Amino acid sequence: MLRRPPYVAVSAVLALLVLFMGALALYGAFSTVIRTEQPLAIQVRPGETLSQLTHRLAAQGILQRPRLFTALGILRGDSANIKAGEYVVDGSVSPFELLDSLVSGRARFVSLTVPEGFSLAEIAARVEARELGQAERFLTLARDPDFIASLALPITPTPPTLEGFLYPETYYFHRGVGAGALITAMVEEFRRRAADDLRERAARVGMTPYQALVLASMVEKETGVGEERPLISAVFHNRLRARMRLASDPTVIYGLAEFDGNLRRADLLAETPYNTYKITGLPPTPIANPGLDSIRAALEPARVEYLYFVAKGDGTHEFSKDYRSHRGAVYKYQIRPHRKRSS
Repeated sequence: MLRRPPYVAVSAVLALLVLFMGALALYGAFSTVIRTEQPLAIQVRPGETLSQLTHRLAAQGILQRPRLFTALGILRGDSANIKAGEYVVDGSVSPFELLDSLVSGRARFVSLTVPEGFSLAEIAARVEARELGQAERFLTLARDPDFIASLALPITPTPPTLEGFLYPETYYFHRGVGAGALITAMVEEFRRRAADDLRERAARVGMTPYQALVLASMVEKETGVGEERPLISAVFHNRLRARMRLASDPTVIYGLAEFDGNLRRADLLAETPYNTYKITGLPPTPIANPGLDSIRAALEPARVEYLYFVAKGDGTHEFSKDYRSHRGAVYKYQIRPHRKRSS
């Protein structure tokens, strides 16, 4: 029996390897391992290998064809070379594109989530916590008249602060991007998502766009229940028409230099521009950065005659048309439960 020369076997192995590499190259060029319609953050943990990462992403339903992707990394010698950090992918991503990003580290980002209802101060604190900059610098710039004017906001006259214009969303930034770029990105998102609604529809409810934004911020802080927003908005619109004070606790809290979570009677008597128990009309600026639902609620209040609402203690509110009914609701949902707890 004739034996094949060793070099023939080696050549066969090399040929198979070349074919396999070619197949992987075609796979990388024409296939997709991640497909997403929205920007997606991928976190690579410190010390994590490519195999561990692909297993985790596959279990989360993010990564397609994890075994072939791992094999590509091994054949390229990159399985231990991926860099920890946060990466953002958007659209269809090929295996080669994803692996190149993970190995080079060039697409590393830091995510920054701005929840609906966050104030400038709260956003600034989160910016610092995410190591994207100093809170003090962020706040200074957000209140700087020259910087605000440079943004050419779709609101006239130019507001004294950017409170209300930093749109609630998840953003992705490189470290060291600077406070100006952070704020500009949030304002541009506001311009894209909400400015047209305010500009085109505020007059229908007898307000300027800025007044509607102020009201939207109050709606945002008063309730987290979506179906209640048009009702809360209606109460404020009705009270404004009746020349009643708005009597909103969140505005009072916003005007306090310090707040420990307990709103006291003395706070309700404080002489500040934001104390709507003392002033008539809207506060001078927004008290938070509202989401689109609250903005639309401010522009489209429910057609109801409610003038009052009181928290039930479960996140929802009881609405009333007259003060007598309101007093009954206050007793039912606030005074009586407090007495039971005290007894």
